[in-house]
Amino acid sequence: MTLHDPVRAADDLWKRLIEHQPGMAAALAMQVRELPSDWPLRVLGVGRPEAALALPSSSSEQRVEVEPYDADMEDCSACLEAEDDPCRYHAGVSVGYQMLGQSLLDAVKLDKDVTVRVVLQRLSDAEDEETR
Repeated sequence: MTLHDPVRAADDLWKRLIEHQPGMAAALAMQVRELPSDWPLRVLGVGRPEAALALPSSSSEQRVEVEPYDADMEDCSACLEAEDDPCRYHAGVSVGYQMLGQSLLDAVKLDKDVTVRVVLQRLSDAEDEETR
């Protein structure tokens, strides 16, 4: 979905929202219906809705992700939408695996006979200790 054509992006977002989150689409439609006639000025600070189409986004890097995430990164629509980068879900999964992998590597450096089970138990014990 391109962020440069707001009309096309809004149409695509609406279609995805209806398909994947119909309750949220209905709530959004009800909110839009209740907007006052001078909403462009009140909400966006412009005199007419057409002028708002030219407003820059707060972050060109932030993509809208509506569809549910697929556990398989290759089939994840949000990852495909983000093009070269993983979606926020898979970026978080990747960071989590890196953090766990680093703990395993650190443990092996200290003791070559350590097993994955031992490392995971140590991590779990350390986490339990922190919560106490």
